[in-house]
Amino acid sequence: MQRRIRVDRPVSMSSRDLVLTALRARGPMSRAELARHAGVAPSTVTGVVQDLMATGLVVTSPHPRDRPRPGRPGLRLTLHPRLGAVAGVEFCFDRLRVLLCDLAHDVIATADCELPYAHSSESALAAARKLVDEALAAARLPREALIGAGVSVPGPVSRHPDTVKSSAILPGWHGVTADDIAEALGVVVSVDNDSNLAALGEHVWGAGRGCDDSVTLKFNYGIGCGLFVNGALVRGVGGAGEIGHITVDERGPLCRCGKRGCLETYTAIAAIIDALRPQHGALTLHELMGLLSARDPGAVRVVGDAAELLGTHLAAVCNLLAPRRVIVTGPMAAAGELVLSPISTAIRRHIAPNAVPQVLLGELGKRNTPLGAIALALDESDWLPRRRSALTNGRVARGLALA
Repeated sequence: MQRRIRVDRPVSMSSRDLVLTALRARGPMSRAELARHAGVAPSTVTGVVQDLMATGLVVTSPHPRDRPRPGRPGLRLTLHPRLGAVAGVEFCFDRLRVLLCDLAHDVIATADCELPYAHSSESALAAARKLVDEALAAARLPREALIGAGVSVPGPVSRHPDTVKSSAILPGWHGVTADDIAEALGVVVSVDNDSNLAALGEHVWGAGRGCDDSVTLKFNYGIGCGLFVNGALVRGVGGAGEIGHITVDERGPLCRCGKRGCLETYTAIAAIIDALRPQHGALTLHELMGLLSARDPGAVRVVGDAAELLGTHLAAVCNLLAPRRVIVTGPMAAAGELVLSPISTAIRRHIAPNAVPQVLLGELGKRNTPLGAIALALDESDWLPRRRSALTNGRVARGLALA
């Protein structure tokens, strides 16, 4: 699996630390991939890996390559899974989801619970601390094994320092900082919005693998985009990819952002359900998906119109960025070709002929955002295992996970 997340590396880092950093952030890799991503000569990588394997810090990965390649497959290496763990915490409108990942990039525990709509940050963070502890207990890991957490919120996040901005989606979260969240969870955290992290999850683990330039659409109760350009996630000063707030009609419906006629007032799940209300009453998302499965003509038409409008505005994004892939995620992605086909058709109609991207569904379902949060935390962490002899009867020595 080739994972390319652009990160600035201190020039003073040793070859050993560069190799460990690459394995921490990108997961299982061959020696050749390590040399390329760490910027270290292959002969140097060989010597470093031998030393790291002798101490038990690095082991061979049990997972085959995700995509076959010609020639003899290279041995893939990873940090020892029990060296530590990272949590991905996703705050949704009314739900909280936690994934726990080991340092071999495998999910080892999950936990989730409901949250009251328009919940306060204090109550949500207390619930998150409880779920993280439950996930650690399920994985039989001490809390000291947790080296970091990535946190997703469904609203804008400003950078340096990471701070949740004012939003109608999260009225009780305005001004909450990464430090506030870190104090509540008891571990260092990295924070970003859900659309960016959905894109990062697909880039590292899903439909965006091996693609340096992609646009990931989150088709949800809000409409957002995550953008990868030259292998780097575009985050901006106060958030990037806010396609849902492009103005479609200045005299249109009032949007939660305070403007009129934003794209998501015509295309988000709430708008779709509202358009079907005269025929079907107040639908739930589950009932809407049932209508689409049954190919109800009205539901198919309304969803198709929304998807086509999204595709029209995605075409403008594609004309500017020339991505190789457009990845559709979020609850509406479960409708498959009923959303994919009109999006693809609209993009082809409005884009330059020589720049048409591949349009495909995300591969990770509901896990793309918490997995993206894990990838963010792994990438931004400065944690590295200490140098010590770690083999005792074939097992990592007691206490290594606490290094």
